[in-house]
Amino acid sequence: MESHRNDLPWKLTSPTALLTLLLGSFMLFLSVRAAMDPLGAAHGFGLPISSADAAPWLRVKSGRDLGVALAIFGLVATRQRRAAGVFVLACTVMPVVDALTTWSNGASPALALSVHGSAAACVLVLALALLLPSAVRGDRP
Repeated sequence: MESHRNDLPWKLTSPTALLTLLLGSFMLFLSVRAAMDPLGAAHGFGLPISSADAAPWLRVKSGRDLGVALAIFGLVATRQRRAAGVFVLACTVMPVVDALTTWSNGASPALALSVHGSAAACVLVLALALLLPSAVRGDRP
């Protein structure tokens, strides 16, 4: 059976793998921060929360971020570049919703767009890089 170029293994040293691991690491950081300092994480997120009553909701975000990080690490560990691309593309909706949520709850448009809008743009670019053929990316499988 002839191997197709897209069936070749995804090298962990490729730029897309390293950027995907960086995204997973950032999501892990966000998860730990929200679990350890929920109010500080809320302020960094752009939500004007000052009551500990909101801590359970912030732990929900912590769990979401942890699940995303673990999925990303699993996809990279199993060298599933295309699946990682589809997953990261689907995850683009999260920072978009985060931007709309913070904006509609008192954050300035500049904060919502700089924090969450830039995250959405970066995640979208990474997803496209993961999904494009190797020759276009300049990435070796």
